[in-house]
Amino acid sequence: MAGDIVLLNGHLVTSNRERPVAEALAIRGGVISAVGTNDEALAERTSSAEVVDLEGRTATPAFNDAHCHPMLVGLTASQLDASPEKIPGIEDLISNIKERAASESGERWILARGYDDARLKERRHPTRADLDAAAPGHPVFLTRACLHIGVANSEALRLAGITRETPNPADGVIDRDEHGELTGLLREGALELVRRAIPEPTVEEIEEALVLTSDLYHTVGVTSVADAGIRRPEEMEAYQRLREKGRLGLRTYLMMILDEMLGPLAAAGIRSGFGDARLRIGPVKMFLDGSIGGRTARMREPYEGEEDNFGLWMQGPEEIRAKLLRAHELGWQCTAHAIGDAAIDLLLDCYEQAFAENPRPNARHRIEHCEFITDPSTFDRIKCLGCVPVPGTTFLRDFRPLYVKNLGPGRLRYANAMHSFADRGIVAAASSDAPVCTIDPLAGIQTMVTRQDFSGEAAFPQEAVSFEEAVFAYTWAGAYASFEENIKGSLIPGKVGDVAVLGADVREINPEDIPEVGVKMTVMDGEVVHGS
Repeated sequence: MAGDIVLLNGHLVTSNRERPVAEALAIRGGVISAVGTNDEALAERTSSAEVVDLEGRTATPAFNDAHCHPMLVGLTASQLDASPEKIPGIEDLISNIKERAASESGERWILARGYDDARLKERRHPTRADLDAAAPGHPVFLTRACLHIGVANSEALRLAGITRETPNPADGVIDRDEHGELTGLLREGALELVRRAIPEPTVEEIEEALVLTSDLYHTVGVTSVADAGIRRPEEMEAYQRLREKGRLGLRTYLMMILDEMLGPLAAAGIRSGFGDARLRIGPVKMFLDGSIGGRTARMREPYEGEEDNFGLWMQGPEEIRAKLLRAHELGWQCTAHAIGDAAIDLLLDCYEQAFAENPRPNARHRIEHCEFITDPSTFDRIKCLGCVPVPGTTFLRDFRPLYVKNLGPGRLRYANAMHSFADRGIVAAASSDAPVCTIDPLAGIQTMVTRQDFSGEAAFPQEAVSFEEAVFAYTWAGAYASFEENIKGSLIPGKVGDVAVLGADVREINPEDIPEVGVKMTVMDGEVVHGS
């Protein structure tokens, strides 16, 4: 439902470079009608409009999370939270799984998420034996924070058909000890062997998860997201049902996984851009490599202490190239998960060939994560191709020590290099990759501004940006990445009435304290959807 509201006496960071700050705005019929002074906003006030005194608080365009997993955010909300804040050690993990198992029947899966071996007090991955001790009668599956590594107990491995004789899949690793016995640790494509044994959520369960996710995102000022992976028709159906019912609480841009979805959609004549301002088909997406935490992101140079390990390709490079060239030829926006510098190189090679063979203006091909650039000339290639990097802007906060351990400190020089992107005029869209990291954009904004991890240690602070630049990355840049900058992403008359009101004036606080400010109110289409 569209609404009318007037916000006065604020510090508005507009993401409009022609008028970067203002003190008030008015929304009429769900659309911004005035941005400027209190008098200008009040002149647009309707008889039914709510008037809110911001009392000097900072307000911004509502945030746009340009790469996240909304279904997983909702579906994993009921899973055991094994994040470092909740589970400091493996003994605590075993205790919590035992407690969960006591409340479940013997056949039900126990799913846990979010552990980080670098922050567990034992500084190691949990093992099959650990999980067996916690819940011997249940299948147990624990995923690392990055979602690229997991641990299964013996019952889960049995249900997945994994034995000591099972070969590694081409795109993953089944870890074994020195005697060839399964440790329970699975990397990349090996995870899918277990995931296939877990019952898929129904359309109705996905709907419920998405409604929950919308409510959670509204509490942190987010009204727009890009869902980073539609694989199944049931997932698409859940989104469409919610859209028809008027219950889709987030403006959503859908990345379609290329191998599963490109054929059926292309056959129906559908490509990127189909839909409306609430639900739109986005790019086709591939996975080029893995993660730094799993030592599977594809790098130019080997990982520390493993001179033969350069990471993994999720598919053969020539197969990747052929598929992306085909998608480009069909008129799709293209994107790929590319974290390591070698993976980024390959993706740019593919895009260069695609444009050479089939020139297309303003294609805005994306690079999901684009995390570890090691050669400054890569920025020039990205700029020349008009690509949109989509960094996980909270990753350094959560994973910097692990990155240093696996890569050494030097290769972090251009990790999530927001200043280098901005300095070269490259539009880089901020994202959380939730549930890998928190859904809270203020955590990502703090990381962009300070370059600090959870302990306060900074990584190459020359890549820090201002608060205003960080907000721009989390608003206008996300809209640009989905070809929607003309309808959202900045506080300009004529755009959708989506606003995030923070809990204080950010000019009066230390940058380290940005997440503690919180979001006092979220407005979507002129209606207050969170706070008051």
